Amino acid sequence: MFRSRLAAVTATAALAAGAVVGIAPLATAAPAVSACVSDLQSAQTANNAALAADQANNAAGARIQNVAAATYLAAAIGDCQGQPTVVGANVLTATATNATALVYNILGVTSSALSSEQATASALTQALASAT
Repeated sequence: MFRSRLAAVTATAALAAGAVVGIAPLATAAPAVSACVSDLQSAQTANNAALAADQANNAAGARIQNVAAATYLAAAIGDCQGQPTVVGANVLTATATNATALVYNILGVTSSALSSEQATASALTQALASAT
């Protein structure tokens, strides 16, 4: 009787250990997002907010978001070093078009700013597609 209980406990312990080992890889954290990708995503979020503000004819609100996007893009210039060349080129394009949108929003020309922000969105999308 004692041996059968010992065998049952041993088998249960082995199954439990096997389950933990089998489940453990599922519980591991997702890989961290690179600083480059994080900067680009933040710039994209700010640019999307600027687009929404310009669509509502709110140049002041868009201006704030253009400055936020510029900050993230400045960080991306450094953080995206070592990424494929297309990422760097698109970061520079997004930086230039975002700066243009900021100038238009300072002048209160939201329709032109909107066009520049759409170009920024396109460059950011392309950069994110190649960034790791």
